[in-house]
Amino acid sequence: DLAPAPRQIRREEGPLPSLDLLEEVTLEAISEAEARRKLRIIEDTLSSFGVPAKVVEINQGPTVTQFGVEPGYVERKGSDGEMVSRKVRVSKISSLSKDLALALAAPSIRIEAPVPGRSMVGVEVPNDKISLVALRAVMESEEFQENGSPLKIALGQDVSGRPVVAGLETMPHLLIAGATGSGKSVCINSIITCLLFNNSAARLKLLMIDPKMVELIHFNGLPHLIAPV
Repeated sequence: DLAPAPRQIRREEGPLPSLDLLEEVTLEAISEAEARRKLRIIEDTLSSFGVPAKVVEINQGPTVTQFGVEPGYVERKGSDGEMVSRKVRVSKISSLSKDLALALAAPSIRIEAPVPGRSMVGVEVPNDKISLVALRAVMESEEFQENGSPLKIALGQDVSGRPVVAGLETMPHLLIAGATGSGKSVCINSIITCLLFNNSAARLKLLMIDPKMVELIHFNGLPHLIAPV
């Protein structure tokens, strides 16, 4: 005889948690005077090395502020002896990273040359005060809300302060690595929280394996778990 088919248990999807459960933290903005001071330093330093350029955009992130530098033009003699205007090479700006760091009294700066999709060079200067990026702020962002994936996760903010959102199903594997204290556990907890806020226990099932039994055991008791951690 054929064995009877297992009875399908229908589980009703309950209401999803509200984002009000998460803390709301605002980005600590640098003052306009401080931004203008660094802007002038960047322009004056480049000019002193014969590299005319102008800061056309300022994007503040949680740990660094990106200054968008547009290279200027220099006059040079052409093969026919006439003066020709040529745009400053991007490599000229990149080669002055240490001089810019010294002028800005920064331990180091990063130069993105060029910024993807833009006709400018990004000079990323560390902020005097590092701001905390709240998970709620990223989840409330337009980028996160418009992502239709049920497995969407908030990863944080990029260097210019834009939310970084990804769909877990597009990976489909994810390796999180880093030095001690770099935020691996915080990242994992954020990913799990995003999944829980967007899926009911009837829709999402989790199987968590924690060899050390210290990182994930606080998730025990969730209705989404197939079995205890």
